Amino acid sequence: MVFPKIGIGETIYLSRVPFKGKAVLLDSIVIKNNHDPVTFSYTNNQEAVYKITSTFNKFTVTFISDNSKIIIHANYFAKTAVIENSKATNSLLIFRKRQTDLAKKKDTLFFKNAINYADTVKSPAAFVMVYDDVDFGKDYKGLKRFIARAINRFPAYQAIREIEHKVNTYVKIMTEEYNIGEHLPFITLPDQNGLPMTTESMQGKMYFIDFWSTWYPNCVRFTTVKKRIYTNFSKEKLNLVSIALEPEKEDWKRYIESEGLKWPQLIDQNMWEGTAVKTLKFDSIPFNFLVSEKGIILAKGIPADSLEQVIQKFIKHTKP
Repeated sequence: MVFPKIGIGETIYLSRVPFKGKAVLLDSIVIKNNHDPVTFSYTNNQEAVYKITSTFNKFTVTFISDNSKIIIHANYFAKTAVIENSKATNSLLIFRKRQTDLAKKKDTLFFKNAINYADTVKSPAAFVMVYDDVDFGKDYKGLKRFIARAINRFPAYQAIREIEHKVNTYVKIMTEEYNIGEHLPFITLPDQNGLPMTTESMQGKMYFIDFWSTWYPNCVRFTTVKKRIYTNFSKEKLNLVSIALEPEKEDWKRYIESEGLKWPQLIDQNMWEGTAVKTLKFDSIPFNFLVSEKGIILAKGIPADSLEQVIQKFIKHTKP
């Protein structure tokens, strides 16, 4: 039930918000006066997230269906809402306010607060909504224990089962790695013109492959040394290919053009869930491999200040 303060003749909409994908419109009501409540009905077997929007402005009221009867006092003029009979929704609102305050202060408790809330909240839908605030860094065992606790509390909740699968896949990638002496698999990704390129085309010469992004300063530090390598080392002996983990293709293309990067440039816009990470199993950037003409890893994770010396050493030992 919704008590809307909104312009007469405006329409309000009820939509279900899936945890992935677009919202699904369920119902709409035209407001005839500002005094009587309007009632939306919904049916679902598990807690779900819903939102109420309007033709009046962009103000959105989001709530969790943890009760069969939820009352919402929505003021579209003031852009405020009071939600009754939904402990999950109000718990989430308090959490969000706390997170906003911590973020403004750049307080390191931001991630700890998210973990504590997710570990104790009684609503599986609220758990899923705060999951993106949780960060275990490289504590992969801690992340798996965290998800296991959630599965124990909400064993039948499908969205948390999907998160568990995603976490297990991610941890497997991050805890496995290719080592020196092993064969590095080939990958195929688009270049700046959108054309697919495979790193198999590098085979036959020694090649240097690195992973970076325009948004991370430590990656950009490699740009100058990579330019020197491209200019100073023989193209007959060494190939270069750079792969950006970059969400914004246009930002990446502008950087390539402004810096005049002439060797093959590829992009993985799926970043940490993309082909590069899943196939080549690295867990941070900047990162790199130096690979032999037969595809064998010669060195990896080479620092910028020793990159030229390392490449020179291996080129000297390469048979003419």
